[in-house]
Amino acid sequence: MSFLHEDSPVTRFLSCFMDLILLNVLWILGCVPIVTAGASTAALYDMTMQMALHEEVHVCSGFFKSLIHHLKKGTFMFLLTAVAGIFLAVDLWCTFQPYVPYRFFLQVVVVSVGYFYLAAVSHAFPALAYFDEPVLKTLRYGLLLAMKNGIFTVFIMLLDLSPVILFFLFPVQFLQSLFLWFTVGFALIAWLNSLHLVRLFDPERVKAVEEAQEERRKARLRREALRDQD
Repeated sequence: MSFLHEDSPVTRFLSCFMDLILLNVLWILGCVPIVTAGASTAALYDMTMQMALHEEVHVCSGFFKSLIHHLKKGTFMFLLTAVAGIFLAVDLWCTFQPYVPYRFFLQVVVVSVGYFYLAAVSHAFPALAYFDEPVLKTLRYGLLLAMKNGIFTVFIMLLDLSPVILFFLFPVQFLQSLFLWFTVGFALIAWLNSLHLVRLFDPERVKAVEEAQEERRKARLRREALRDQD
């Protein structure tokens, strides 16, 4: 059956979906020690960006190899961003206290800084996976890429924060969807982000990959046409 052909859209979708399920489980296991969450996230994005570039991905071996490779940088970046995030959260909480002067002004300042913080973090871990640069350079580069990314930065931030947003706004629905989050949800977010981020990180490579994909598609169609004629 043609729809189950090795290169058919249905087959590619099913293969991608199964890889995402496995990646989701591996990412959760990699986050269990908590401090390794950064390295696990970098490894997750390493795999999903390879998938976005239509490269052959060996999920288990590739994930653990990437996890070990990014362990030092990913852990340092996670601890650095976690401390900064906690500091911002405490500052925001303080601005809502009744005894604080100039509350509204301080809230605007903290929220503005928080936006740039989230923008940088949402791009920094994928950038670490793709470019493998030193941590501080990667954080700075992540912020620059986020600013260059325009409105897509907001979409990526909303995708990254979707579990938190769902938990606070719709706690019942969040609990009902826990199975999906633990099955495929987090890896699916990383993959959706990766589809755009690879274009931001390396547009020339994406263009070459798309041209090669189109050539393979045309070659397959020619083979099918010749087979039908026979």
